[in-house]
Amino acid sequence: MRSGKIFGLEYGKRQTIIFYIALFTLLVWTVTSEGKDKSITRFVSKDQGGALSISSSKMTLNNQMNTILFEGNVIVEQDTMTLKADVVDVVFETVLESEKKLMDGVDSKRSLSTITATGNIKFMHGDRTVYANMVVYSKKGEMMVFTGSPTIQEGLDKLKGEKITVFILEDRVVIEGGEAIIHPK
Repeated sequence: MRSGKIFGLEYGKRQTIIFYIALFTLLVWTVTSEGKDKSITRFVSKDQGGALSISSSKMTLNNQMNTILFEGNVIVEQDTMTLKADVVDVVFETVLESEKKLMDGVDSKRSLSTITATGNIKFMHGDRTVYANMVVYSKKGEMMVFTGSPTIQEGLDKLKGEKITVFILEDRVVIEGGEAIIHPK
C-alpha cells in the first residue's frame, strides 16, 4: 500500500480516496450554490391597507431623501397584489419640522407616497395580470400608471395601450392609444 504525507499527516490509499471525494463534493457544492440567490433583503411596512412586503437582492436606504431603492428580482406584495420588477424606488412623505416637534416622544411613522417600478414589470391581482416597462403607484388617489407597452391580460381578454391607468378604489381602467381583444361570454 502506497503512503505519503498530506498537510503533514500520514495517509494511505483509502485516505487519499476520501480526501478526493471530499474535495470533489466541496467544489460541486460551491459551483451549484453560486446560482442560488445569496442575499435577499426584505422590507415590511404595515399601513392602513395591510402589510407591504418588498424583497430584493439589494436595498439602499436614503434617510435624507426619504427613499428606499430596491434592485434585482424585486417582489412587492400587499394583500392579494403582487408586483415583480427589476428596480423599485419607494418614496415616503416628508415629515415637516413642525410635525417632528409634535411627535417628540411618540414613535414617528413615515407614510408611503409613491412607488416607481421599472424593468420587466409583472403586476398580478386576482385573474388580472399587467405587463409593462414602468409603473408609478401614487398613494394619493390610489392609482397606478403603466407605461412602456403596457398590456392587461384577464383570461382570454387582452388590452394594450400606450398608457394604462388603474384607479384601484374605483376598479376602473383607462387605456390611452390602445386596442382591446375581448371574448364575450
